[in-house]
Amino acid sequence: MKKFVMFVLTSLAILTAGAAGAYFTSQAQVAENTIKAGTVAVSTEPTSAAISIDALAPGATTSKTLTVVNDGNMPESIVVTAAKKAGTTAFYEALTLRVTADGVALYDGPMTGLRTTPLNITPGSRSQLQFAVGLPAAAGNDLAGTYTKLTLYIDAEQVH
Repeated sequence: MKKFVMFVLTSLAILTAGAAGAYFTSQAQVAENTIKAGTVAVSTEPTSAAISIDALAPGATTSKTLTVVNDGNMPESIVVTAAKKAGTTAFYEALTLRVTADGVALYDGPMTGLRTTPLNITPGSRSQLQFAVGLPAAAGNDLAGTYTKLTLYIDAEQVH
């Protein structure tokens, strides 16, 4: 029995030594990983007075161009709106507007309701918007010499 116990202990010692043996290993490192959030940034050319008109007559339409630039690094969806800041309300309410980009209508209606359909612009790209501002032929003499001052807002958000 002593030999048997000695055999079992020796066997266990050999098995334990084999299980604790060394294995070859290796490891690779991939250092300096940086993850940045994208940016949404938009600018316009010109930066002011883009659709200023000196003498709009009843029945006439005058076209002006506004270039919108995607200065961010993500695709953007832009929407153009406007708000009256000064001038004659009746004149502002009489104005009509058609906004197009590459021949596609983004808005066609009264200036007071301006809200274009979204337009997607890729990073670093420019899009030229055409603004056709009109005064209906039915505009009365009460609007002669009046004006309106408005601000255009170009809102951009990342494309979903």
